[in-house]
Amino acid sequence: MTPDRRFSLYTLAIACLCAAGSPDVHAQSSSDGPTQGSLCPADQTTLFACSSGQKQIAVCGKPGNDTYDELRYRYGTERNLEADFPNEREPVPPRLFASGNQASNGAGGTLTYLRLSDGRSSFTVFSETSSPAEGAVGYESSGVLVDNHGHTETHLCDGQTPAQVGGLSDKKLIGKAVPRDNRVPEGFPTYQASAQPPEQASAQPSPQPPAQPTP
Repeated sequence: MTPDRRFSLYTLAIACLCAAGSPDVHAQSSSDGPTQGSLCPADQTTLFACSSGQKQIAVCGKPGNDTYDELRYRYGTERNLEADFPNEREPVPPRLFASGNQASNGAGGTLTYLRLSDGRSSFTVFSETSSPAEGAVGYESSGVLVDNHGHTETHLCDGQTPAQVGGLSDKKLIGKAVPRDNRVPEGFPTYQASAQPPEQASAQPSPQPPAQPTP
């Protein structure tokens, strides 16, 4: 076999090995950053997501057996994340920095919220829906409240794409992965949070009047 022939076969073998290894490298890198069209990595569940102007809002969770082992708030674009919290090398248990609850205004309105805080700033994503009386018009509203050293900014979901908010009601999240938080977000003065799950609160028997003494 001529030297040129041996060199060609060697080059071809190296090219095949590189091509065979490339899928593993690509799969590893895809879980590090957001997947196309979402701010959440491919190995995490989107608990909340919507567009707000040119930016996106998202809460991503890594599910465990009956809870979420990781939570992360993200804001920005796929190319430029302006907020990525918590951004730690090692996973941080969600109960150490997050809390949430579901509140009612007594008039058919329901507010579900999840607050993530580092002690100085907090990011509270929320979803508000109403089930009004017959003939009235209902509404839906969602977004994030960003509190930075006492200054609060509100970024509302603009409806350009349907908001994904169902994950906030996942039974593995509030009361499991994160504790219940009775501090209703600012801007919702008519709402009151329950100290127990809504299904347990509704199952509580109505108080009965005291029995009258027998004459």
